[in-house]
Amino acid sequence: MGRLWNQVPRIVKQRLGWSAAGCVAVPWMLAEVAKTAFQPGLANDPERATRFIDILAISAGVFGLSMVFTVALGCVLVAAMKGPTHLGDPFPVDRP
Repeated sequence: MGRLWNQVPRIVKQRLGWSAAGCVAVPWMLAEVAKTAFQPGLANDPERATRFIDILAISAGVFGLSMVFTVALGCVLVAAMKGPTHLGDPFPVDRP
């Protein structure tokens, strides 16, 4: 797997890394913002609502990471299908 992962271009690896970080950070930040709206006395059951928001954030993060993993697996499969570069003899018509 390491040899195939080395064939994946560097920019693709960087984009996958940033995508994975975004898939974890964005739901977590949105959940933190949404939990500020639930205060004791204003909501019927604020603890239950904040737990539900936490569960939604965790599930959105796991779903996003699974999508990034699927794309990374596709990149490795494309690298495996391309294989190493082999330079053969030139076609006879190409010679002057």
